Amino acid sequence: MEIQELRIFCAIIDQGSFKNAGIHLGLSQPAISQSLANLERKLGEKLLNRNSPIQPTSIGLELLKHARYVIESEGFFTNQLTKMKHGYLQTLTLAVDHMAANYYSPQIISEFHKLLPEADFKIIRMPAREIINAVKSQQYQIGIGPFQKGMDGLHTVKLLTEESHLITGKDNPMLKIYEHNPLEFLKQTILLTSYLDDPDERPSKKKIRDYFKSSWQVNDINLQLKLIKQGIGATFIAKPFLTSDEAKSQFVILDKIPFALIKKQYGIYILDKNLSVNSISKFINLMQKTVLKI
Repeated sequence: MEIQELRIFCAIIDQGSFKNAGIHLGLSQPAISQSLANLERKLGEKLLNRNSPIQPTSIGLELLKHARYVIESEGFFTNQLTKMKHGYLQTLTLAVDHMAANYYSPQIISEFHKLLPEADFKIIRMPAREIINAVKSQQYQIGIGPFQKGMDGLHTVKLLTEESHLITGKDNPMLKIYEHNPLEFLKQTILLTSYLDDPDERPSKKKIRDYFKSSWQVNDINLQLKLIKQGIGATFIAKPFLTSDEAKSQFVILDKIPFALIKKQYGIYILDKNLSVNSISKFINLMQKTVLKI
C-alpha cells in the first residue's frame, strides 16, 4: 500500500464521493477511482459500499483506522524532520540550580513557550557541581547555575553576579554568642551545604566549613531553610531568597562574619556543539534578555 492510496481512500470517505475527493486533493475523478481499485486489488477485499453517501465495508472501516494513523504519523515525522533540518529540537533538557528554578526559569520558559510552542521541556533541579557533570556527559543540553571549577570544555554565558549571604534562623539559640563573638558562634554552629567535597582534594587549603562545628550535606534548599527556621545551623543563600518580608522576619544575615558574603559568576553552561542548535541558541538569547529584567 502506498500512503497516497491511503490518503485518497480517507478523502473518499471524508468527502462523501469520488468527485468531492478529487476536488479536495486536486486530482481527477478517474485518478481517484483507479487508486481505490488498485488498493482493493492489493488487499483482495471490497473496501467501500458505493451507495450514497459512500460507506466503508467492515474491512474498509478497519483500514480507515490504520490509514488515519499512518497519515498522522507521516505528518508528525515530516514535521520533526523539518525541525531537525533547521536545527530545532523537539525537547530542550535543562539542569538548573535552586535559584534558577525559583526565580528565573518559570518566566523564561513561559516566554520561550510563546516563541516556540512546539518545543517540550525536561527540567531537573540539582546542585551546581552536579549540573556541570550532567551537561558534560550530555544528559542535559543546558546547565544554569553559578560557575564552578571543572568547567573546562564548556561554553559559558555570564548572566549576572550572584551574591550569597550566610544566614541563620532568628530562633537559633547561639545568636547570643554571635553578638559578642562571631567566630566562636561558628564553632558552635552546623554549616548546611548542598555539596561537600573530599577534604583530601585540597588538604593544605582551609575551607569555610573548617570554621564551623560540623557540616551537613543537605542538597535540598527548602529543607535547609526549614532546618534553619527551627534554629539548626547556618547556610549560604542567594540574595533573591532574602528580599521578601517573610524571609526578613525569619532569618538573620550574619554580616559580622568576614566571609559572610560570597560572590560568584552565574549563568549558562553548554557544550560547544549545541550552540548551533536553533532552539538552544534562541533559549540562551531569551534568557540573556529576560534575566536583566527580573
